[in-house]
Amino acid sequence: MEKKNRPVQQAANSDYRTSDVMPTASAVQPFKRTPKKHRARVYMLRTGVEGWTENDILRYCRLSSGRNYATELIRLLDIDLERIRERNPDGIGAHLRYRFVSRDDVLKVIQLVNHNAAINEHRGLSQQDIAEILNLYPDAFNAA
Repeated sequence: MEKKNRPVQQAANSDYRTSDVMPTASAVQPFKRTPKKHRARVYMLRTGVEGWTENDILRYCRLSSGRNYATELIRLLDIDLERIRERNPDGIGAHLRYRFVSRDDVLKVIQLVNHNAAINEHRGLSQQDIAEILNLYPDAFNAA
């Protein structure tokens, strides 16, 4: 025999998805994840004149194929990156360290990052971020 108006039964029978406590589906914005390329490019910019290695992209951005992100910038923006061969700490093999060749190349990458952020509707680089990045590259910076 089922008793009516018991709080336990009402809670079990209610649909929590239509509760007045929960927001409606139209009010909730889906979480937009920052794209991989954006994370990699911002990291590359923030390394300054020291540059980055393929392993740095893996370690700090949690992305594999760090070489591909650098190669894409070269092809897409027609810029040059300096490549320095570094031996691995264990003495077996080597990795490449990449650096931007000029401050103009850095500006091209900043413009690309902000352009793609506007298109994909995620957060780009603020004016403060841009100023901090440009401070990492002196006015007379020319690596090659």
